[in-house]
Amino acid sequence: MNNVTTLFLKEQMEHWRSLKWIWLPIVFAILGMMQPLMMYYLPEIMGAMGGDGSEQGSAIAELMGNVNAQQVMAGTLSSQFDQLGIIILVVALMGAIISEKNNGMLAFILTRPVKAWQYILAKWFSQALLVFISLGLGYFAAYYYVYLLYGGIQTASIFAGFGIYLVWVLFLVSAVLILGIVFRSAAVVAMIGAGGAIILELVSGASGWGQIFNPAYLSANAANMIVTGDVEAYFVGNLLISLFFIVVLLVLSIVLLTKKKFHIGSSHE
Repeated sequence: MNNVTTLFLKEQMEHWRSLKWIWLPIVFAILGMMQPLMMYYLPEIMGAMGGDGSEQGSAIAELMGNVNAQQVMAGTLSSQFDQLGIIILVVALMGAIISEKNNGMLAFILTRPVKAWQYILAKWFSQALLVFISLGLGYFAAYYYVYLLYGGIQTASIFAGFGIYLVWVLFLVSAVLILGIVFRSAAVVAMIGAGGAIILELVSGASGWGQIFNPAYLSANAANMIVTGDVEAYFVGNLLISLFFIVVLLVLSIVLLTKKKFHIGSSHE
């Protein structure tokens, strides 16, 4: 495990060197704060821009209806993190392996006394830690403003919602990792990663037992946990299969590296 620790620390240094430990948490904190602030102040802003009293603001407030703290917090996941947040996350992670693969560093590392599984685990844990801190900062920044503007939410629901949503994001981390092994272009990884995530999120709006196989359904469960304190149908199966998918993606990543299948069309054998 010494190699895993060494590679993990190397990855952390890279995150600091590329300023990911600074800009990614800040971006997610801003995304988290946007939803409660926008929902609370939008009627007043629209009324001020209208120039004729508060008629426009009142109309906006009427269209929005009476929203509570739970709905605003759940909206942070569906309106902020599941859209722009996912795209930013994929862009931040897409070069994790591609840069080392294209400059020859990956091939060099694997000629050292380093196993493929050690390299993959170090990469995954490093990316997972960055995502956990960034997502957590954004999530609880959102809750801070929800608490100030709308009131509190049951603590158990808040933490359970975060844990459920985190599994969905860790699936994306695993998917982007293997895409970086398969493809040589960061743009292709970003397009497939973000596009695939959006498609899964769109499909998660459907009903039926098939959602068990859709990791994005965890996002809907996280939102439902925040709003109602409970999960939707098929949650346990969905959670277990999503965790299984994460393991499968990691195993496939290790297999590809072991066989030195660094990318489609590679000359490495």
